[in-house]
Amino acid sequence: MCKMWESIRYGVRWKPMQRFALASRAINLKNVEKIQISLDPFHPNNNSLRYFWHVITTTKVKMTNPRMKVTTEIRNDGKGPFFVADLADKKKVVFKTDGMQPMDVVMRFNRVLGNPELGNSGLRKIPE
Repeated sequence: MCKMWESIRYGVRWKPMQRFALASRAINLKNVEKIQISLDPFHPNNNSLRYFWHVITTTKVKMTNPRMKVTTEIRNDGKGPFFVADLADKKKVVFKTDGMQPMDVVMRFNRVLGNPELGNSGLRKIPE
């Protein structure tokens, strides 16, 4: 086998934004009580946390747990972005998203919550 195939990382055949969209469809926040987002707006690797922030504040994701609170802390200390999720079973999960792709942040968060990493593709059914 050619050495080229050894250097290809997991998921490279996917388009990153397509995979991010599928991962964001699988988010279900029923086990989350609170998410605290902390970022420095001048840090160069804020992109993934900003995408995650956008996903968890969309209407469809908020409907999975309307009592969940999202708080944001804007810092100016040059440290990397992170968020802390307080789960319903009194555990705290800290995600340091510095250097991560947006799809990886959402997929890993889904895995921690026990949700499937990727949602279904195609059209969604209209809720009745």
